[in-house]
Amino acid sequence: MKMKDFYIKMCNIEIVLAIICLLLSVFIIVISAIMRKIGMPINWGLDIALLLFTWSTFLGADIAFRDDKFINVDILFLKMPKSLQRPLELVIYITIFIFLSALIYLGAILSVFTWPRTFQGIPTLSYTWVTLSVPVCSFFMIITTVIKMFKKFNINAKRLIE
Repeated sequence: MKMKDFYIKMCNIEIVLAIICLLLSVFIIVISAIMRKIGMPINWGLDIALLLFTWSTFLGADIAFRDDKFINVDILFLKMPKSLQRPLELVIYITIFIFLSALIYLGAILSVFTWPRTFQGIPTLSYTWVTLSVPVCSFFMIITTVIKMFKKFNINAKRLIE
């Protein structure tokens, strides 16, 4: 299997996971509200919904970034001379890369420190499963950033390795 095929498969898995997490989150909240209304509350409902929603949000951020669906304000950027646009775009990608690297580092530290913390409604489930969404999805976004940089600036990865 080629690396490109593997990447496409991983992207599709990421989309499916984001959809599943969001749908389950909504479903659990609705069921939890109905059960509470009839006098049989589900204590763990909001905790699991939070966990799923967090993962769907961060996975969705990478999906949106990869598909250029983020909102951007490029009024000033488009008025700049073309000779300044490319270097500025490179600076922006490098800034994104540095920011995401910091999120991976700090998110990993946060995940370690939240290991003893548990959900109120689920004392056996560590809150680390929520905080892990930050470094894991930031790593996915770094991959997206690098691919976008390579495509935008016509960098041939094979040429770099040789």
